[in-house]
Formats: sequence, C-alpha cells, structure tokens
Amino acid sequence: MRRLLTPRQQKVLISLSTKMTTDARHIVYREGSPAGSIFICSDGALKSFRDLPSGKRRILTFLFPDDLFGLAENGRYVNTVQTLRKTTYYRIPIDALTPVLRQDPELEWHFLTKVTHELREAQRRALAVGRRSAIGRFVMFLKMLERRITDGSSREQLTLPMSRSEIADYLGLSLEAVSRATGQLTRERVIAFVNPHLVRVLDQSRLDRIAADL
Repeated sequence: MRRLLTPRQQKVLISLSTKMTTDARHIVYREGSPAGSIFICSDGALKSFRDLPSGKRRILTFLFPDDLFGLAENGRYVNTVQTLRKTTYYRIPIDALTPVLRQDPELEWHFLTKVTHELREAQRRALAVGRRSAIGRFVMFLKMLERRITDGSSREQLTLPMSRSEIADYLGLSLEAVSRATGQLTRERVIAFVNPHLVRVLDQSRLDRIAADL
C-alpha cells in the first residue's frame, strides 16, 4: 500500500498513526472487542482467526507487509489477530482517519482497494479449501505465498512464518494430512524443505499444473 501513496499521503498517515513493534504470539486485538483503530503491517507476519464454539480454531487469513487489517462490523472486530513472529505495524485511530479520507478521495480509494484485496484473498482461501486433495490445498497455499510475501522471498524459495499446524487450520486439514501432502511433494521432487520455515520449489511447472488442476 505504501508504494501506491504519494509522499504527502504517507506523511499524513504517519502523523495519525502509532508505530508498534511486538514479539511473536502477541494479540493485536480480539474478536468482539471495540474497533477503535485500523492497522497496516509494516514488517513481519500475523494471522487472523476465529475461535469456534466447538473449541476448534479457524484461521481465516495470514497477513504480510502492506496488508491492511482491523475492519469491523457494528463497531467491533470480527476476528482475532495475532503476530506470528516479531512484527511492526501502524495503528491508526478510526476517528482520526475518517475526516482525512473524506478530504482525500484518492487516499480513500487506496483503502478501498486494500479492502477489496482482502476479499479476494478470502475467495482464494475458499477455493483452496474446496479442493478435494490435501496436496491440491497445500499447493494453492504455496501459490498464495508467492503472491503475498514481500520479504525478499522468491518464487523458488518461500518463507513460511507460520507453523505446520497453523497451515493445517487455514486449509481445513488435519496436521497428519498436511504432513502426508508435504511428504509426497518432497518425495516427488516438487518441493524441498530447507528447514521447517523455508521451502524451496524444485519444479515450478509441476507446482503450477497441480494448482491449475481444479
């Protein structure tokens, strides 16, 4: 988002915001709490989730640099957001931001664009979860990371700031199903894990074919 803003717009937003840096597993806000601010991720990664009455947790999205989060319904946050690792983000009070957006239609359009982006990501998650095979779901997850991570990762080497169990929650799979899927992709030389948080793509064309095979 910052790349789309003019220097003046960036200066205005910085003047309204508080820069926050927190360690991993910090709760930024909880579902149902009053929504007084919106947030922009500057560095790091977060997850947005909802705890279900059954006791299970549903991860709805992962958030990366330049992502906007903190949208609410009826004045309250609809999900809980927690950092995955040390993360820096900007907190902008809604009361201070609203008049600025009214005076700057271009800035308001950029915010609407980011909201639309989040809706598209939700649609992509629904498409991934709709895949029958665990391999298909995991491959679509990797394709999502290709689009969204901007920390220096490339299409050939992707950083996974989340745990494997968090990936399973996001994809609607068991941890065992994710392990089997990654094991098969590794044996077939499609990917290779450098460590639990770094995966190397060995066969990009094969990965693309699996992702396209709906």
